[in-house]
Amino acid sequence: MTADLQAELLDVIRNAIRDQPRSRQTRIGPSELGHPCDRWMSHKLRGTPEVNDRQAPWLPTVGTAIHAWLEDVFTAHTVPAIAAGQQPRWLLEQRVSVGTIDGQDITGSCDLYDTVTATVVDWKTCGKTRLDKYRRHGPDPDYRVQAHAYGRGWQRAGYDVDTVAICFLPRNAELVDTVWWSEPYDEQIAVQALARAEVIAMANTALGDAAPAAMATVDHNCGYCPWFSMGATDLTRACPGDPSRPKANDSILSLVAPASLHLVQAKETAR
Repeated sequence: MTADLQAELLDVIRNAIRDQPRSRQTRIGPSELGHPCDRWMSHKLRGTPEVNDRQAPWLPTVGTAIHAWLEDVFTAHTVPAIAAGQQPRWLLEQRVSVGTIDGQDITGSCDLYDTVTATVVDWKTCGKTRLDKYRRHGPDPDYRVQAHAYGRGWQRAGYDVDTVAICFLPRNAELVDTVWWSEPYDEQIAVQALARAEVIAMANTALGDAAPAAMATVDHNCGYCPWFSMGATDLTRACPGDPSRPKANDSILSLVAPASLHLVQAKETAR
């Protein structure tokens, strides 16, 4: 009887996780622009159906819950300013447009913008191993690109952006173990990421189903990739991972990127 109850409870939790808007999102967002694997990017932009069933991803759900709590905390700080008819210091969870890929507007909800320091802040929650890694080496490339992409979104919305920051909060430690990373905002980091994605989108159009197989792969948490399938041979649908770590110049991008990348970057800079 108790085992049946446990199964029922977990089913309710799993279904709730699967029904979250974030779980149902199919279009690429700012948090994914910096993903280093070209094949992953090709599948994402193509909208390839996912084959790697991770059941209900619990750790991202914990992170979402912490984000919601943080939004409540900082919203409470804005109430007095709003009541007094003043501009609140913190602007929270506002949707911004960071640019376009293949004619589609790329938007996302940014965690926090500080009007006093003109700083864009993104919350991340992680375990001790990753906290130690980020303390020593800074964020992963995709996190860094995300921060600058949101910076571009705020800038395009008419706000000054001086700094981008990521606050890495401990998931299973105390708040004192938080890792803070920041650097001056650089629009070109976002522009280059958008240009790369645009080139991959162009390759998808030109090559059709053959595009994913032509893309270089990078070992970036392959087991969590939506298109990871051990031993996969049909690269139009799935990927067996990247045990050999092929170089980027093995990709079709090496053939089309130089001229296309220059044109796309020029387009994005002119926007």
